[in-house]
Amino acid sequence: MSRPAYHHGDLPQQALQQALDTLRAESDTAISLRAIAKHIGVSAPALYRHFADRESLLAELAITGFMLLRDRLRDRLRQVDQADSRHALLHIGLAYISFAEDEPNLYRLMFGGRILPKGAHPRLDEAGLEAFRVLEDTVARGQSVGYLKPLPLPLMTATAWSMVHGLSELTIDGHLPGADIEPTLAESVLTLLLDGSRNEQQNQ
Repeated sequence: MSRPAYHHGDLPQQALQQALDTLRAESDTAISLRAIAKHIGVSAPALYRHFADRESLLAELAITGFMLLRDRLRDRLRQVDQADSRHALLHIGLAYISFAEDEPNLYRLMFGGRILPKGAHPRLDEAGLEAFRVLEDTVARGQSVGYLKPLPLPLMTATAWSMVHGLSELTIDGHLPGADIEPTLAESVLTLLLDGSRNEQQNQ
């Protein structure tokens, strides 16, 4: 197998891409700086100038994952009617689950506290918050029109995130039937957050 051409200045990006390819094909345990350096065709010390250690490289991978997740959530929101807060919240949940299905190993790395404990990598924590804020803004809009229960926004957002994260974990671990049932299941879970009085008004 021929090695990718190395060009001065893009080593970090090439290393990240190779690490991502390895993660997708195998798991984070298969990633090492020496193996990546060998595949790219550079010395290990050259790679260590950009990544202090293996954990630093994994942190960059997780940052990439959160950026991809954030962008996917935003893209899904652009495709729905922003005035329909209930619809927007449902679709953002489905986009989240879809991301986990498409990138199971990356998803596990992003939320794997065993490997990347919270607080150890500030840029990673901020990347996670950026994705979280997309959901938080959607929840806030739902509360503003009375669809969601009038509980503190951070609590409601954390609850919504916990629900969709649980569904994602169950899906990628093979404990749920499959993609054909996800819209119905996600909507059923979503109803736990809805304000019953608003629903009653809509049905009158």
